[in-house]
Amino acid sequence: MTRIDKTIFTALLMLSGIYCSNTSSESHTKVILTKPVIPDISVDSVLDIERSITINNYFAKRYKANLFNGSVLFYDSGKYFSSSYGYANGRLRTMLREDMPMQIASVSKTLTAYAILSLIDQGRLKINTLITDVIEGFPYSNISLDHLLSHKSGIPNYMNFAEVYCKNKRTHLTNEDVLYMLKRYRPRLEFRPNQRYKYSNTNYVLLALIVERITNIPFETYMKDSVFEAIGMKNSYIFTPDMSLRYQPVQGHSNIHSIFPNNYQNGTSGDKGVYTTVFDLLKFDRALRSNLHISPNTLKDACTPHTTCRPTKDYYGYGWRIRYYDNNDTIIYHNGWWQGFKAYFIRWKNKDRCIIVLTNTVRGGFIKQDELISLMEGKKPKAVTGL
Repeated sequence: MTRIDKTIFTALLMLSGIYCSNTSSESHTKVILTKPVIPDISVDSVLDIERSITINNYFAKRYKANLFNGSVLFYDSGKYFSSSYGYANGRLRTMLREDMPMQIASVSKTLTAYAILSLIDQGRLKINTLITDVIEGFPYSNISLDHLLSHKSGIPNYMNFAEVYCKNKRTHLTNEDVLYMLKRYRPRLEFRPNQRYKYSNTNYVLLALIVERITNIPFETYMKDSVFEAIGMKNSYIFTPDMSLRYQPVQGHSNIHSIFPNNYQNGTSGDKGVYTTVFDLLKFDRALRSNLHISPNTLKDACTPHTTCRPTKDYYGYGWRIRYYDNNDTIIYHNGWWQGFKAYFIRWKNKDRCIIVLTNTVRGGFIKQDELISLMEGKKPKAVTGL
């Protein structure tokens, strides 16, 4: 923008209430937008003034009502709006910034799927590879990568059976612990593989273990070296059992000052566990659009429905949900929640757009996807059956 344009833009933001102080809503003062940390990606300028004001007003209003605490980024064809609202740690009253990594919960599955699909493109795996061919002693036959990626395996969710089978809940559960419980107790499949869809975090824990078996590298190390660093996601990492949740810069909250206690299931990864930022996820979006380490055909397959997610109008591909709208847009997305963190990663399939919202409080519940899309487009689209 020219100097005149910047002056006008700043003035309009000030008039709209965007520039204000970033203290607790308890003091009844307004929110200040932290200075954006511009990533190493090609962006021309901020979004247009009208959308920037609309987006900020939406989140600032929710923040002042104690219904939102987090970071947001709206990107459209080289232009973006980003901001942070509230605390990284409400107990210490440290302010949140967009470059602070947050737990993205099940949005981590998009990155796990990316790692598996890139190994398929390298010829080290096939989509129909059986899990018994990769993991020694795996107790279920006829379950393939396709079934894990699309949640059609029938394997029950470890978050449920670990409550019964895990004997020591004072230490972090690991992926190997989950595998041990599958081998030792062999919980009954909920349906025959490929019969239908049912979301299960166990599928993506197993995918992380498969990455380790194929590469002979710990999952967190492989993701750091071959995914995060390759993409340029400099503020991203995977939480591991040897880390302290207490010393993470951003904490998950049940309310503005109450931090979630440690949970023994924090130690698993693949299904969750990625800490990252809104700008790093934008880099991931750019990597996908440029087919970095993933072929166009493989990416197309990942973003193609492999199963319906009834009763909603969603479908599941490989690590991505798919939703069709009445304006002919196809949205590829994933949401997540865990221990006070919620994440929304929304990508347009046929437009250079994405929305990333990361929160660290349960207050305010879930934001409807159509509401977020309307902030970008000016009106709410209607989901339709795509198949």
